[in-house]
Amino acid sequence: MIEYIKLYLPKSKKEVKIEISLPRAYHMETSFDSVYFLDGQNAFKDSHAAYNRAIRATKYMGYMAYTVNQKILGIAIHNAGSDMGRINEYTPFPITNAASAEWKKQDVSICHAFCEDLVHVIIPYIENRYKSTKRRFIYGSSLAAMTAIYLGYTYDVFQGIGAFSTATFLCKESVDAFLEKHLKPEVKLFLYVGRKESSDGSYDQQLYYTTSLDLYHYAQQRNAKVRLVVSDSGTHNEATWEDQLLDFLSFMYFDNIIYHR
Repeated sequence: MIEYIKLYLPKSKKEVKIEISLPRAYHMETSFDSVYFLDGQNAFKDSHAAYNRAIRATKYMGYMAYTVNQKILGIAIHNAGSDMGRINEYTPFPITNAASAEWKKQDVSICHAFCEDLVHVIIPYIENRYKSTKRRFIYGSSLAAMTAIYLGYTYDVFQGIGAFSTATFLCKESVDAFLEKHLKPEVKLFLYVGRKESSDGSYDQQLYYTTSLDLYHYAQQRNAKVRLVVSDSGTHNEATWEDQLLDFLSFMYFDNIIYHR
């Protein structure tokens, strides 16, 4: 079952749409872990997705409940909507490798305000309204993957990060400096990337791959709990990211993969 709410974010000074996927066993006397999905309109239903294709996360959360009894509450937070709105909301560092002149108008304070609202407004609201544990994970793809990493390492609220097709090459020096100071080895980091990713065609196909590979090696050298999955044919879209969701969710709970494709 999916519930829909609107919540006012005081630091962002706007209202946000949120979809909550409740496990079938929700009404039982138990509490549930939670996954927070950035770009939330692309999380559950194709009919809500920006490009008419979601990552269909409810299917895989249901599989986790059925197979290994890990029942998960899904919280999908819609993004700002416009291209520049999303860039501002999901880029916590100044962009130095901009694809267009418009991107140079980016305002990192918008992303920082959103992150504060997510941690101090959205999470408390969810945990006051729904039966949830303090075991939380954060998922993001592309720009939002960078935000997921920022959230996961800046705040002591998430136990794991799913960073799909990270776009940290947009601001590499700032990201490197951030990781040097904030990386937490105990926070699980799941990385996915495809070898045929170029987003809108503005960047070389190898950038997403080399960015993710560098991030994996950096985390591994610091004894972080990290997994990298690479798809030779992977492109930059929700259908491809869906294929890796079960691996992400299983890694949050287990060191080994617990499913068969």
